Amino acid sequence: MQRGAIRKHGKFWWLKYRESVLENGVKVRKTVNKKLAPFSREYQTEQSVRALADVILAPLNAGTHQATSVDSVKSFLESFLTKGEGGRGHKLRQSTIDSYEDMYKLAKQHIPDMELRKVRTPDINNIMRAVAAEDDAEDRRAQTVYYNLKNFLSSAFRYGVGHGLIDSNPVRDAIIPEGSESDTYAYNLEEIYEIMQTVKKPVAKAAIMTATFTGLRMSEIKGLRWEDYDGNILNIRRAVVNGVVDEVKTRTSRALVPVIKTLKNVLADHLKHNSGDGYIFHGETGEPVRFENLVRRDILPALEKKKIKWHGMHAFRRGLSSVLYDLIPEQELTIKHIMRHAVKDVTGKHYIKPSLERNREALEMVEKQYLKIRRRS
Repeated sequence: MQRGAIRKHGKFWWLKYRESVLENGVKVRKTVNKKLAPFSREYQTEQSVRALADVILAPLNAGTHQATSVDSVKSFLESFLTKGEGGRGHKLRQSTIDSYEDMYKLAKQHIPDMELRKVRTPDINNIMRAVAAEDDAEDRRAQTVYYNLKNFLSSAFRYGVGHGLIDSNPVRDAIIPEGSESDTYAYNLEEIYEIMQTVKKPVAKAAIMTATFTGLRMSEIKGLRWEDYDGNILNIRRAVVNGVVDEVKTRTSRALVPVIKTLKNVLADHLKHNSGDGYIFHGETGEPVRFENLVRRDILPALEKKKIKWHGMHAFRRGLSSVLYDLIPEQELTIKHIMRHAVKDVTGKHYIKPSLERNREALEMVEKQYLKIRRRS
């Protein structure tokens, strides 16, 4: 049974004892020095702090103590990224790993040189504040960056808890610094028509119309192949993120999407300038097109001449969702199915399945509004 050695050093009482810790995943015995209390009127003698020492030693003497990690925070985070396993024990998608690696690079220089098991919520707050302090007052990072940073750290520390490296997740109650608002603009149909009249390249027009009348995410549009399209339906099977082909974002994202007549005509025109094989939107090498290059080369110059503001490809997906809510506000479940959002209530999730025809009818209502604008112009 350990009693440890209590000594006064400077202005504090300290406890010296031995415990098992994890070092590079291996259990070893280490000598530990832990601060008990400041020397004060209440704590003037060794006996006065013995009760504090006994609380610390109790799990060790009872055999209930679990070895925690003395690895550094940086080495732990780097190991977490290398293993590619999430905090809940599942394998991380490559796109998630890429995002986590970006967040680690962002925070690395601000991560303290301390043992993983000693990290507390204030230490995480200090990391978040230090990253935020780098921001220019007039050019702050988007709020989502700080959410992503916290998600990365929380997932890593959750992994640590699950593998017995630490006792609790210090990230859970950490603050999220205030960043700038993300661009959540949603194009309306009038704006989309104006953009379509301005952009000339068939591949750019096809991408915009696909986003407008399907609500697909940019990564999913990149992943479309001609064999996924039978002339009436797109089968959403994959996504391309940072040039890497991956699974779609969620289970509900893998779905059949109806193609209305206007989009069908645009895709037919696009096919005249395309190989008709492999990816629907591909570059000269046959690989998925880099849309950032497409936007920079074929979309932005045309819009700038007409002084039309560009809000990104995702603004077309938001636009479709907004138009649908205007047209059929009472059919929220249908809208969720079209947007392939997760349905959380039990009835909607397990008993009401998506209907292609119902989705097609809703999209044709959007198309009807778009055609009215085109006829007026």
